[in-house]
Amino acid sequence: MTDPEPDDPLIKNVRAPTQCVLWEKPGLVVSAKDHFEVVENFVDTSHLVRSLLKCRECGQLYFSEYCEMVDWDDGDDAQYSTYVPVSTEQEIAALKQGSTMEILFYAPRLQWDYPAGAGAATVRWIGKE
Repeated sequence: MTDPEPDDPLIKNVRAPTQCVLWEKPGLVVSAKDHFEVVENFVDTSHLVRSLLKCRECGQLYFSEYCEMVDWDDGDDAQYSTYVPVSTEQEIAALKQGSTMEILFYAPRLQWDYPAGAGAATVRWIGKE
């Protein structure tokens, strides 16, 4: 799936976390265990994890989803982590109910992707203008 265009009517805009260190240094998300405190776990399976995380530096809340796409080929499965900054209970509730594909329509969001066979992960903000 390609990223939606910024003017796409399906985009669900959330407030940009400009006060968060991740806004300018998204690569820090690679060490997510050190950077975030888990506030609540919603789903925790071997291939799908959904949580509410809090930045240890600024307190910004993020809805987080880790998804591993198992392809049963050489163990080099694609892995994706998505971090959507949230500021309301309504945003959190909508994200909890959304599918993995629906979460990709939230912007801005921080995306950590490790496509199968890529050899290296990419980290970037989607919807940061």
